[in-house]
Amino acid sequence: MNAKEVFAWRAQEDTWVLQLLHFPEISGGSFVASTSSGGLALFSTASFNQAPIYTNEKAHESSINSIAKVNESVFVSASTDGLKVWDLSNGLQKPVASFTNSKSSNFLSVAASPDGQLVAGGTELAGVDAELHIWNWQSQKLVKLLVDSHHDDITDIKFHPTLTQYLMSGSTDGYVNVYDLREEDEEEALHQVINFNSVHTCNFIRERRILVLSHMETLLFSELNNVDYENPEEPLPKDVGDLRVWPHCEYVVEVSPLGYAAFGANLEQSLLVMPFDSQSEEFDKTQIVSFPGAHGEEVVRDVLLVPRSKLVITCGEDGVIKAWELPVELQGVNVVKGGKTEVKEKKKKDKKDKKEKKEKKDKKDKKDKKKKDKRGKDARFKPY
Repeated sequence: MNAKEVFAWRAQEDTWVLQLLHFPEISGGSFVASTSSGGLALFSTASFNQAPIYTNEKAHESSINSIAKVNESVFVSASTDGLKVWDLSNGLQKPVASFTNSKSSNFLSVAASPDGQLVAGGTELAGVDAELHIWNWQSQKLVKLLVDSHHDDITDIKFHPTLTQYLMSGSTDGYVNVYDLREEDEEEALHQVINFNSVHTCNFIRERRILVLSHMETLLFSELNNVDYENPEEPLPKDVGDLRVWPHCEYVVEVSPLGYAAFGANLEQSLLVMPFDSQSEEFDKTQIVSFPGAHGEEVVRDVLLVPRSKLVITCGEDGVIKAWELPVELQGVNVVKGGKTEVKEKKKKDKKDKKEKKEKKDKKDKKDKKKKDKRGKDARFKPY
């Protein structure tokens, strides 16, 4: 089956279009696009037009590494100059909040909590650690800082959509960490560590199932650990292996919990979308949709399937954004929104706090068992 190209937004010279976010409530239907030159633009899906609804070509000082939706009109972006929160009801000229850290680190990844209160940013490696910051974007207060759990770039962050105490981060150090945000101490907050490969993306695909896609195009499904630290037995991870065994696959754009996998091949100028069942964790190779010509020989950076429609928006390193009509509507899985995220605002520690930490040593020792592999070694610190 082939998708039909119905519109193309012209490319900017020497600029890649990196990511897309859908905003169905804005201007009758629209999407935000981020670029490698630090620009943001809002385009209409209700009536295709070359001119964007809003644009800010200098939203950030350099390439926008990640964007994430906060609510129906607000999103957050990450770059070398920190995180910025944008409210589309006010346009794109000025962010409503901005955040950075003491090291002025490059922020590579960003996420927002299901209740829309918190934004989290993961940094590039600076010194010996990468940092994970969590802010309340409305009060602009730092609520948690995690600095010891990754020793390379943090490439992806996800809040759990329903078990809102959990936050997941993936890194080029080869590990996916799951944190319990109710815990004050970082060691105690580290609920689970998954040892895989350099992480491209990680997602919660069901309440207790995790998907990890690596930069080597390998895929892993894993179980979210329980909280019975005396009996920590969980199902073994399901290692799918190299996805380049799929037809016409040189790289994987994403495997989405919304019910599809997108992948491409530069030399063949191809992009394909295949249905993915997050319940069975299987892919339907009989229903692959092809996007003829795609973005030429350039890498496709993002694929946006507009829910309850046949419309797909794609973007890539050719600097072009394209709208496509699918031959059939792909049925995705709706992600259930969660409640209020359970995390306390960061406070200064006094002597009493330190005493209480020592009293929690037994609990910490139990959690340490979660970080051991079958050979009794600490999996987190294996050389990658």
